[in-house]
Amino acid sequence: MAGAFSGAIAGAALTVLGKVVAGAPPATLRNYLWNMGIFGLLAAATSPLVTWSALRRVPIWRTVLEPLVASIAGAAVGVLIGSGAALLVLTPLGIVAAVLRLSYSYRVERPADRLLDDGAD
Repeated sequence: MAGAFSGAIAGAALTVLGKVVAGAPPATLRNYLWNMGIFGLLAAATSPLVTWSALRRVPIWRTVLEPLVASIAGAAVGVLIGSGAALLVLTPLGIVAAVLRLSYSYRVERPADRLLDDGAD
């Protein structure tokens, strides 16, 4: 449910940003509802898989919020660049970067990992 909600929020934000990059007229209610529905559905389908496979130990609020913010930030950079292609590439790249960072931050250290650590940190 949280994944669908965050996907819908991302869909609304991307509607605005996509219209800005395209130089199109402001979005209608139908545009917003369509994009929110599609992105909500995609997020509802993919978020359980990602959460249980890569983000098992991450607090749920971070699992939902950080990829959402990263996707909107990536889209905003695409808008600042002024490129629709950059918007399409940087939006999912932001999500992937956030998931990888969270996965790394909450990884489980195994005893064997400490044997290889030289203490240089």
